[in-house]
Amino acid sequence: MLLVATGIVVGSCMKKESYPIIPAIEYAGFTTLVHPAGFDTLGILRITYTDGDGDLGISQYDTTAYNFFVAYYIMKEGVLVPGTVYNNITGKFDTIHFNNRFGPLTPDDYNGWIKGEIEDTINPLYDPRSTAAFDTIQFRVHMIDRAGHRSDTVITPLIVVRNP
Repeated sequence: MLLVATGIVVGSCMKKESYPIIPAIEYAGFTTLVHPAGFDTLGILRITYTDGDGDLGISQYDTTAYNFFVAYYIMKEGVLVPGTVYNNITGKFDTIHFNNRFGPLTPDDYNGWIKGEIEDTINPLYDPRSTAAFDTIQFRVHMIDRAGHRSDTVITPLIVVRNP
């Protein structure tokens, strides 16, 4: 998975803005990439963010944590349910997540707000176990800053995926 974060940091010559220190996120779009054989292979999820104290992103040395959380839901008999995958080690089904991480968007000594957009590549987009020609899915996304503040949860619109 590729997670790209872009940010805008504004200097003192611009209009004075302020944002809460709890990150705020909004759904910005979803792009589906189609395999030459005609099925939907990858998805690019776009989320915009603001953060009042600019402490989004985790250190490259912290290899145990995630800060961008993406839960996967699939429509089953008209109801959205968490997607699952069989775990050969435990013998149980685990919930599918596309959690990820991104590095600091500002230097450690930065004191101010930031806003920008994050793109996260969902791979694979289709469910290789599905026998349906199409599946309907949804993602639920939130992020956490370095101080532990959790953003609200963004729920994407329903996404129809063409399976191989």
